[in-house]
Amino acid sequence: MKEFKINENDEGQRLSRFIERMFKNINRSLIYKSIRQKNIKVNGKKSFHDYILKKEDLVSVYRLDCFFKEEEKKLNLISNEKLDIVFEDENILIINKQGGIKTQPDSNRRDSLIDIVISYLVEKKEYDIEKENSFRPAFCTRLDTNTKGLVVAGKNKKALRTLNQLTAERKIKIYDCVVEGRFTEKREVLVGFWSKDLNKNIVKITKEKREFSKKVITEYLVLKQFLNTARLKVFLHTGRSHQIRAHMQSINHPIVGDLKYGSRFKKDLKLICSSLEFNTKGTYLDYLDTKKITLKNINF
Repeated sequence: MKEFKINENDEGQRLSRFIERMFKNINRSLIYKSIRQKNIKVNGKKSFHDYILKKEDLVSVYRLDCFFKEEEKKLNLISNEKLDIVFEDENILIINKQGGIKTQPDSNRRDSLIDIVISYLVEKKEYDIEKENSFRPAFCTRLDTNTKGLVVAGKNKKALRTLNQLTAERKIKIYDCVVEGRFTEKREVLVGFWSKDLNKNIVKITKEKREFSKKVITEYLVLKQFLNTARLKVFLHTGRSHQIRAHMQSINHPIVGDLKYGSRFKKDLKLICSSLEFNTKGTYLDYLDTKKITLKNINF
């Protein structure tokens, strides 16, 4: 038998989800079956997969040997000397991400920004993997590898849950970019249909709906028109992978330096997440309501 005492970062999630996070090698159907057969109990009693865990609950896992082949807890501790922290309190951490680094680790397990953040929190003694069951600090916003700008991480479960909800409602990110071409419209809301080729990791946005495509909405404001390029402020009304890059290409205004999406210029990608705005009234992060974080010197 193995037991887990539920702490603040574990509470509020379903029992089945907690078990999934603790035992990543076990499929969901076996977890549900084990709960039904009382091989997984809460506070010594039979429970249900949708039971919402509370602080101080005791989750017990019995009998099944496969459950005890849990993954070893590991941290990829790396230097955090170059971490550009824009804002920090006890709940969140806002970083100015540089181009060329992944937000999250990939299958090749290259160093990522979240590894650097976790290393920083371990050094500050704000995160202890041995005391946590299912929680790790994580970003609620992600940027493509070559996209620069602001990303925000939750340092505890309540903060991260709130941030994820804000992200889902598109209430946080604003972008600046430089694109090719000249504009006749000062401001426009673009509506299109998004589809992604997973094998090539490339997105296409069309005006007409296609099978399996998803609707996307991107708004832009022209800040300054140059001879053959323009500086834009971009607001996402939906959030899909490569949405800004593909949507600007679809109207023949690719982002400067974006060779994947049609740019003629072999330069660094001119796309930055420049602002974060918080609409957190009535949430766990209520004290941040109306707060705006903006990069003062946007360096393309």
